Amino acid sequence: MASSLKTEFFLIFFLTPIFLSFLISSQLVFLFLYVIFLISIYILKKDKNFKFANLKKNIDWKFSFYLSLLFLVSGFIYTLAFEPNLLFDLPKKNFKLWLIVIFLYPFLSVIPQEFIYRVFFYHRYRFVFNNSKKTMMISNMVVFSFGHIVFHNPHAIFITALVSPIFSYAYNEKSFMTCVFIHSIGGLIIFTLGLGQFFF
Repeated sequence: MASSLKTEFFLIFFLTPIFLSFLISSQLVFLFLYVIFLISIYILKKDKNFKFANLKKNIDWKFSFYLSLLFLVSGFIYTLAFEPNLLFDLPKKNFKLWLIVIFLYPFLSVIPQEFIYRVFFYHRYRFVFNNSKKTMMISNMVVFSFGHIVFHNPHAIFITALVSPIFSYAYNEKSFMTCVFIHSIGGLIIFTLGLGQFFF
């Protein structure tokens, strides 16, 4: 069982991003995201040790507020330091598209990502990592960051490596909904500040 789980893990979190990185197609990237999302839901539905009801735990608003401020300030500084010409690029050039992203991003991107990389990852592969939270958090950071090689730029890889431990902490210590919320806020800040083009 452990061997098959390791193979499955390698296939989903390493081979799939490598394959997609050669295709250079955002549409296929999101298609595969949804396919894996649906597969992971199916697998966990068959797992008697997993309870979907646990995902309904409320958002920790205080934690989310402080994290949102951190994302806003650090994102602003990061944009000024590395891509100052892109500051507020999307809302300035295409306000309607920015609004669409604001409303759809959490549902079309964040929820599938968080289900796969946090819910599915931490439940399905806990025995592969001997239930070690530290090892799993580091591994989660590696695979979450590696998964963004499909966007072919260092910003996507570096930023996701930075935020992955935060998302893992939010999921494990707070709730799935808290994790989804702060990921959504972080993404919306990224798109607002002008760095969204590196994640699509």
